[in-house]
Amino acid sequence: MRTRISLVMSAVLLMLSVLSIVQPAAAAPAEPFQTAECFDFGGGYEYCYEAHGVFQENTSKSGNTKYTYNATSSYTFTLNGQDIQSGSEKYHSTFIAKDGESQVYHDRGRGSFSYVDFFTGEQVNCTYDYNWIYANGEVRHEINNVDCG
Repeated sequence: MRTRISLVMSAVLLMLSVLSIVQPAAAAPAEPFQTAECFDFGGGYEYCYEAHGVFQENTSKSGNTKYTYNATSSYTFTLNGQDIQSGSEKYHSTFIAKDGESQVYHDRGRGSFSYVDFFTGEQVNCTYDYNWIYANGEVRHEINNVDCG
């Protein structure tokens, strides 16, 4: 009976030690960020943007480092205080590197923008989305859609 208990305990301890070896590194907490800035180009032109979201960096035991951004941004481009272009975007980006070398970059998002047509003076509204993957030195997947009406 003692032999069985010892064998079971040994098996459980061995299994727990193996599981602790293959577990991924603990995830770092997501760090929020927020930024906003305006640029005066002179002649009445001004560009302002704002972005906020979270950033996370994790390194696995194998040496891979994964950087992840989730964010929302918006901008306005004005002439003498009147909007001539504005837009907003929601995006998610993931970058994976090993030993400082890029392995994978995945970027996807969607947004909208509007602008005043220079010739007609009418406002044009557009939406867009994109999803692309760059891996091991080449683009593996690419989708870019823009629809203006």
